[in-house]
Order: sequence, then C-alpha cells, then structure tokens
Amino acid sequence: MSLKLKIRLSIFLLLLLLLGLGGYAFFTMRYLENGAGGLEQADFDIARGTVLAFLVAGTAVGITMMVRLPRMVVRPLHRLTVDVERVAGPDAATRVAVGKRDEVGSVAAAVNRVLSQAQAERRLTLAELFAERNRMESLVRSLDEGLLLLDEHGTIVLANPVACDLLGRPAAELLGQSAEAVAATCAPLREWLVPLAEANLAGDNVPDPVFTFPHHPRAPHYQLSISPIEAATPGPGQPAGGGHILCLRNVSDFKKLDETKSAFLATISHELKTPLASINLSLMLLQNERTDPAERQRIASGIREETQRLLQMVGQLIDVSRLDAGADIKLNVQPVTLADVVRYATDTVRPQLDDKQLRLDMHLPETLPAAHADVEKTTWVLINLLANAIRYSPPDETLLLRAVPWGDMVRVSIHDHGPGIAPEYHKRIFQRFAELPASVGQRQGSSGLGLSISREFITAQGGQLWVESAAGRGSIFLFTLPLVT
Repeated sequence: MSLKLKIRLSIFLLLLLLLGLGGYAFFTMRYLENGAGGLEQADFDIARGTVLAFLVAGTAVGITMMVRLPRMVVRPLHRLTVDVERVAGPDAATRVAVGKRDEVGSVAAAVNRVLSQAQAERRLTLAELFAERNRMESLVRSLDEGLLLLDEHGTIVLANPVACDLLGRPAAELLGQSAEAVAATCAPLREWLVPLAEANLAGDNVPDPVFTFPHHPRAPHYQLSISPIEAATPGPGQPAGGGHILCLRNVSDFKKLDETKSAFLATISHELKTPLASINLSLMLLQNERTDPAERQRIASGIREETQRLLQMVGQLIDVSRLDAGADIKLNVQPVTLADVVRYATDTVRPQLDDKQLRLDMHLPETLPAAHADVEKTTWVLINLLANAIRYSPPDETLLLRAVPWGDMVRVSIHDHGPGIAPEYHKRIFQRFAELPASVGQRQGSSGLGLSISREFITAQGGQLWVESAAGRGSIFLFTLPLVT
C-alpha cells in the first residue's frame, strides 16, 4: 500500500467518525424539536452514550493518527537517509534497501539507479586512472635519466631505476623516507641536496652541477637539474611549494665529445707540425750550397711526400666538414673496371710497401665484371684501407687484396696481419674521431677520420664497408659496390 493511500484512508476514517457524530447529533436534535413525547430517561442515556462513544472513538482515532501518521511518513524517509549515508560513507555498501513499493521505495529505487550509474562511471574512471598510472610508471621506468621526486616535506615519493642505480639503493629503501635521513648514509644523495639547499634551480643563471659516479664501470657523468613543483592551492598552514623534481641527465657523450675534440685538436696539431717541420728542415738543406744534386732530389721527393700527406689530411678535414654541414657527397658514378682502380691504388702505396718490406698478393679474376662506382672516391677508399693494412702489419708479411663477384655486387677485401680488432670495437672504429685503447693497436696520433669517411663514400655509392677481425688474428676490411647491369 502506498504512503499516499495510507494517509487518505486515515483522514477518511477520521472524517467518517466526525460525520457520524455530527449526523447522529443532528437527527437527535430534529427529533426533539418535533416534540417527541414519551421520552424516558433510558432514551437520554442511550443518546448520551452514543455521543460519548463517537467522541471517544474520534479522539482515539485523532490521537492515533497524530502519532502514527508522522511515523508512517518519517520512518521510511529516515531509513532511506540512513542507507544513503551508509552508501556515501566508507562502508562497502553500494545500494539502499527498497522496503515497500511506495513513494519512498520509488525514491530508493531511483537512488539505486543513480548509484549504479555512478559506480559504472567510477569503475571507468578508475580503469582510465590505472591505465594512465601504468603508462606513466612505464615511462618513468624506461627513462635513461635519473628521476627523484620529493614532496613538500622532503619525503621521497618516486625514484626510477636509474636514480636507484646511481644511489646504489633499492627503491624499497628510498620510497617514503625523508631525503635528509637517507642522505645521512648515502653520499651521492647528500651531494644532490646541496644545490637544492642553495636554491640552484633549473632555469636560473647558475650552471647545473655535473656529478661523476666512479662506482660504475664507465664512470658516467650526470648533470643535475632541480625543478620545483607548483602546488595547486596551498591551505592554511601548508607550504606554498609542492615539492621538487631532481632530474639527472646523462651527459657522458657530451663530455666524451669534448675530450675527443680536445684530443683531435692536439692530434691534428701534431700531425700538421711534423710534416711542416720536416719540410722546413728540407728547405734549409736545399738552401745549403754544399748539398749535392742527388741529395737535392731525395730531399725534394721527401718534400713532395710530406706535402701529399698534408693535402690528404686537409682533404679529410674538408670532407668531414662538408658531411657535418649536411652537404651531399658529389659522385661521378659510371662503369668502373676495378683492375684499374686497384692498379692505381697499389702504385700509390708501393713506396710504403717497400719501406716495410711487405708483399702484396692480388687475386682479381679476369672475368670480373665492371662496377657502378665513382673512380676517385673508390680509389681513395682503397688507398686508405691499404695504408692502414701497411701501417699495422709487421715487416716481412704478405697482404692479400681480393675482388670477387658477390651476388649483384662486387666485393673487395684487404687482409692484413696486424694485431687485430676485438669484436666490441668493430662498430666504434667507423665513428669519427674514434679512439681505441692502445692494446687494440690504434696508432697514437691517428686522426680517426679515414674509416669514417671511407664508409660514407661507400654507402653513398650503394655499397657497404665492414670489418671481420679478432684480437691477435689480423683484420679483413671488406666493401661492396653494385655491379653494372
């Protein structure tokens, strides 16, 4: 039964009693006015009892309605209020009880529908938040930079794997701990907090500090950048800032580049100074009138060799500067007979072979097809590879130069008997200004440009240049060029 019907029935019952009482009194009064005779005391007693009965019944019904009617209205609302508060509270309740199919029950059912929609939206929102959190955690974990997040109280709330590795502490020992407390037993963190205490933040005029970590194998260099976190709206008694982010960026490559440039400038200075000093001394000997003609010819030949060496070095520097500027390599590609290229290259390095008493065996098939290449660039590459083979091979050894068809390419290889190159350096030797340990066999003072430029030339012609070598077993440098179709 609905609440509305209950109220209507209660009011109807009260009205019925009142009408009954009024009607009885009305008919009694009319009966007396018409001069009813023969009334006895018993009739008056009955009338009085009937009126009193109606009065008592009306009073009882009125009192009952006064007590019951508010209770019937308020009790379901009170239960609904309690259920809604329980759902809104920290309890696990997710629905309100639907007691009866009345108006309050309809309100409870409507509240349940709203709660169901809110729960569905909440689950969707939570799923999106968890997905976003997982993405952010994956991003933070995959960063190659160290990341340490401190809240406004100086507590560590985030530390990615790189930061943990640099600090030498697992994340479990950092998260939730005060940075000052951890710094008391962790020297790297103690050094990181010094710029924070000095308010050396990112974007100011003070350079960001660079730290070295000797306990790592390569002693990397990391630059520390500290950025403040802006708080949304600080409450009363709360600090205005939202904490700080400590970001450590690996600048080892830049440091290595600076060191390499310094070493390169020193090497180039030495390489330029040596031939210039030799040329200057040779010119002084030529100016001496006592120098005989044969000696003059030998000195002139030496001056020519030193000049060619200087021109080759300057040419390498020009090629590197053009490549760094993004200029395309100018090629004059045409059908090339590799036998002619090999002949010219070997004639060029013949004096160096004779000086070290080296032999050069060449295996060039007579049916070797022509290659699609630039004569000048290919000859330069071959001369550079032969010069390296001569430089690193011990005296009285045999070098092997071979050219064979290789699918739709022709492959040229130079095999020396030098100290060899360990596999971990096979890629590094083709980088510009590459420096290898002395144990690998790199000649001290080498500019480190020849192999890099050679690979650029071969790649521009559609070929490849690589090395096959092992420490103590010599080296084989190979390059390919497209065949003429």
